[in-house]
Amino acid sequence: MTTGSGERLWEGDVNEAAVEEWVDETTAFDRVRTVAETTSDPQSASEVADRARVSEPTARKYLESLLEAGLVTAVSTGNGTRYVRSPQSLAVDRIASIHREHTRDEIGSAIERFRDELAALRDTYGVADADALVDRLDADETGWQDVHRWRETEERLAVARAALALYDFDPDDTRTAVTRLAYAGHADGDRGAFASGTDESTTGNDESTA
Repeated sequence: MTTGSGERLWEGDVNEAAVEEWVDETTAFDRVRTVAETTSDPQSASEVADRARVSEPTARKYLESLLEAGLVTAVSTGNGTRYVRSPQSLAVDRIASIHREHTRDEIGSAIERFRDELAALRDTYGVADADALVDRLDADETGWQDVHRWRETEERLAVARAALALYDFDPDDTRTAVTRLAYAGHADGDRGAFASGTDESTTGNDESTA
């Protein structure tokens, strides 16, 4: 197909072109790691290989390396071993995100807010923790949403405490003022980085799908 001026329009698949560019600009290890880092559900080595555009033996080799480094967790299933990002890796990213988006005082304020929320739940139900609330609730009783909120707030409190404890630990000096300013506009003002967590690449493609 050509335009009125005679210029030929590109008729390829945009998505496939983007994948080809990704393969050209990254190594097989980078792609396996990227897939592992963006996988929320356990996946087999063959599934990771397909997404990373590498052979299954290559995916399996690099997944084992990521497993040894603590970046992924292996899950045994009836259909073989599956891999998913480790909770420790997710926690590290959440803490790094909190450091980029929040000052020390903001983290301290968030800790106080989470403590107050947990105290209010204890007062409301007259129990010490979410497990005790589960024991008290009947299947058809209201309050199950608060069980979820209770556990979620406990997790946020634990992450915020870890972020505060590690606030001055920056061996790579990556938490610079420029970085803080760059991310300042992305905090949502409510939970911000406390709500969730999430790279890099090197050039030099060394393998495509076998």
